[in-house]
Amino acid sequence: MASSPHRIGLILIDHGSPSPVWNKSHEDLLPKVEEELGRRGFTTMFYAVRWCHMEFVQPSVAETMNNLEAEGVSRVIAIPVFISVSSHSERDLPNILNIRFHPDQDSEMVRYTGHIPVTLCTPLDHQYGLLPKVVAQQAVDMMADGRDPTRTAAVVLSHGDGCGHFWQHLHKAINDLVIERTGIKSCEGLYVQTLRSPAAQRRLRDHCREAMAGVDTLLVLTAFNGTSGATFVTRTADGLAKRNDEGLPLGVVGCPTLFLSGPLMISALVDCAVHACQVSTGRKDVPELRGEEKKSVPPYNPPFWLTRDAVPGHNDRTIIRPSTDR
Repeated sequence: MASSPHRIGLILIDHGSPSPVWNKSHEDLLPKVEEELGRRGFTTMFYAVRWCHMEFVQPSVAETMNNLEAEGVSRVIAIPVFISVSSHSERDLPNILNIRFHPDQDSEMVRYTGHIPVTLCTPLDHQYGLLPKVVAQQAVDMMADGRDPTRTAAVVLSHGDGCGHFWQHLHKAINDLVIERTGIKSCEGLYVQTLRSPAAQRRLRDHCREAMAGVDTLLVLTAFNGTSGATFVTRTADGLAKRNDEGLPLGVVGCPTLFLSGPLMISALVDCAVHACQVSTGRKDVPELRGEEKKSVPPYNPPFWLTRDAVPGHNDRTIIRPSTDR
C-alpha cells in the first residue's frame, strides 16, 4: 500500500521478557496511552498506535514496522519505554529500526529493512523529571503509614551499569527529591542488575545493614519498569534462605506498587509522543530548554560534578554504588 503523508504511526517499545506477567504489565499501557491522546484531543494525530518488544517475545519491532508499512504509514514515532540511556537505546534499538549501523548487533534482534522514516525518542530519564517524581511519590505513600522520618531511610534499586553518568544523574535527582518530599534520614542508590545472582542479593543485604544504622525502617524503592521493591525484597530473601545465607535485617520494607500505569507515566509518554510528532513533521520547532527544565534532562557529556570537579564524598554512596557483578 502506498503511504499517506498524514499517516503517522506511534510505537512504544519495551525490553520484552520471558515472563508473560511482565510483558502484560507493559502492554496494558497501550489503551491508557490511547485514552489520554483522546482526552487531549489528539485522537487523529496517529493513524496507528502499537506496542512491541525489543526481544524475547512477539510482536517484535521489525514485525510491527512491517505491518505499519503494509498499512500505508508514512512515518513512525518510536518511544523506548526504558529507564535510562543504555546500549539498548544507543545501539540495539537504532540497529533494529534501521536508523543506525553498529557492527555489533544481536543476531536474534531482527532488523527492519523497509522504507518508513523513524523518529526515535529518548528513554524515560529524559522525560522532564518523570522518574524522580514517581519514585518520590511512592516514598510519600509509604510514609503515610505513620513512619517516623527521622528513623527511616531508603534505597532505590536500578539495573545500572553501561552508560554510568546517565544513571548517576538519574539517581541523584531521585535521591534528592525523595528526601525533600519525605524528610527521611537518607536515600541512596544501588545497582542490582536483575537481583537474581547470589552476589547481587548479598550486596543488597550488606547495603541494607549499613543503611539501617540509626534507623528502624529501610524503604526499598525501584527505578525499574516492571518490578516493585516488594518483589525484589522477596526475591532476595528467598535466594538468601535457599542458600542458608544470613537474611535481610528486620525493618526492610519493599514498595508494593509499580509506577508503570500511574498517571504521571501515561502523561509523560503522551507528552513525548505528541511533541516528537509535531517537531518531526515540521509543525513545531525544537525547543531550547532553560532553567530547571534543562537541569532535569541528563547531559550527554558527563557533568563536572561527576568528573574532575567532584566534591570529595559527593560522588560516592550518597548517589549510587557501582555494581561489582560480572
